[in-house]
Amino acid sequence: MDTLDQGFIAEVRNVGYHPFVMMRFGSYPLASAHYFICPTQNDAGGFVHALNAEPVFSESLLLRGIERALQQEIYDAAELLFRWVKGEGTVAEMVYGGLDETTDLYYHAGYPAFEFCGGSAATSPRDRAAILASAQQAYIDAAGNDALRCLLIEALGLALSRAFGGMGDYAAAAHAVKIGLEKRPYSIYLKSADHALTQQREGTAVTPRLAKFIGEDDGHLKPFVCPEPFSRFDIGPSGDVLVCCGHWLPTSIGNFQKESVPDILNSPAALKIRQSVTDGTYKYCNHLECGAMTQGTLPRYEELRDARARKAIETGDHHVDGIENVMFAFDQSCNLSCPSCRQELIIERASKSEEKARAVEQKLLPLLPKIKILNLNPAGELFASKPSRKLLELINDERCPDLLIDIISNGTLFSEAEWNKFPGIHKKIRSIRISVDAAHKGTFEKLRRLGQYETFVSNMGFLSRLRSQGTIPELKFSFTYQRDNFLEMEDFVNFCDEMNCDYVIFERLQNLGAFSADEYRSRAVHYRDHALYEDFIDVIRHPIFRRISVWHDFDYDGVTNMGREEALGRALGTSYVGSA
Repeated sequence: MDTLDQGFIAEVRNVGYHPFVMMRFGSYPLASAHYFICPTQNDAGGFVHALNAEPVFSESLLLRGIERALQQEIYDAAELLFRWVKGEGTVAEMVYGGLDETTDLYYHAGYPAFEFCGGSAATSPRDRAAILASAQQAYIDAAGNDALRCLLIEALGLALSRAFGGMGDYAAAAHAVKIGLEKRPYSIYLKSADHALTQQREGTAVTPRLAKFIGEDDGHLKPFVCPEPFSRFDIGPSGDVLVCCGHWLPTSIGNFQKESVPDILNSPAALKIRQSVTDGTYKYCNHLECGAMTQGTLPRYEELRDARARKAIETGDHHVDGIENVMFAFDQSCNLSCPSCRQELIIERASKSEEKARAVEQKLLPLLPKIKILNLNPAGELFASKPSRKLLELINDERCPDLLIDIISNGTLFSEAEWNKFPGIHKKIRSIRISVDAAHKGTFEKLRRLGQYETFVSNMGFLSRLRSQGTIPELKFSFTYQRDNFLEMEDFVNFCDEMNCDYVIFERLQNLGAFSADEYRSRAVHYRDHALYEDFIDVIRHPIFRRISVWHDFDYDGVTNMGREEALGRALGTSYVGSA
């Protein structure tokens, strides 16, 4: 990457500081050259709007790649930058950064600068990849404008993983991913690339859906369609609405407290997400950890049951006309402070809880007659949440005759006395899922901090009786496996059998912000470099984990899972689904 020339240096001096993004259209020192400046990340909205009016915008892969990153569209940004590296662009483009030894610039902040339609251009894919690598390092070494600067680092990291991976230079790809993850540790894209690079380095087959993160996209996911974004409406603690589990698809489509439900339902973000799960890109999805991807239960088009998803594919129209499935995770209040979820006890302020309860009554209550499935409360504890309790009080046969309810709870407050306070829900339960994470008292009270094992077991006995009576059609227990409990996984299946449980669910530990990066890796026994990884693999090789009643996200070499047809049949509620 060439150092800043005198034209860029003069522009910095003219502005009086080093702008976050600086672009030049035309060659220095020609008088026709003009500059575009984005002073800070707070000015990015107007800046990208102005860029779109540039005549060269539609032709420049590098320019559009930077614009997409500033718009927080990381997958698209990386795709455009990857194509630029390969030489698909038609515009002469160059990136500049740093100062030569003779230049003294007090205002220099280290940000790269970009030239379009100038006199310089890199001539080979290797040279262009090296330029992007220098730009990524420059953004890492710079300071300020952290939110968008780190998004640029992430986009460049993914683009370089694909570019260097496509060249067979996996060491360079791994370096770009590694330094990107240091700034964006929760990046679903860089984590997928890192996993694929690890598989490649160790000589194991790269998981097909992950291969595109270290090279070309071979269209592996194109035959599959995910129906979730066409039916789900997940309301999170801040009011942000998602269309899938936040671990697997973290992009919000709007805010329940700030926008109308119709506006959220078919927002630009919602439409883009629905398109992505029908065009094969899945560009907003966590390819590494999505349960449907790891278990092989994504349906092909011909297996698809969701009428709205089928219509979207046939017509190209991704709008939906209503909400069928609401996930109500509006409140993080919980009676426990489990280490895997939070660092301390969280009980929302009374004023905030009351405000949310009013939102439930004003905005969610009118939807209840048309909602088919209501899922409560994966963000906290149902019985410790004022908004959740308010919602339970509002449910009855007269108001919502067709509603079915799925409940997620830690079980420690799920007593017969609490159950009897909400008679309106008794005939509406479709399933109850209890998050446990242990099979024995010591582990339970360590990982379910503030919980009492004896109370929990008593409550589970009550739920087991409700299941035997048919009041609960489906009872599920879940277990997040990690260093401190993986040796109890087999015992947990046996415990669930004793409790009359229909399904047992195993999921890997996620870092929800409760751990530092090092703390998380010390607990995440499912990573290949963990000291106990082989012991973990030995545990999950047991045949008990291949039972039809045991759901899991195992995607590990040397572990045999059920076939796709059997897994898909289970997910769709049938005994068998024929191959396509």
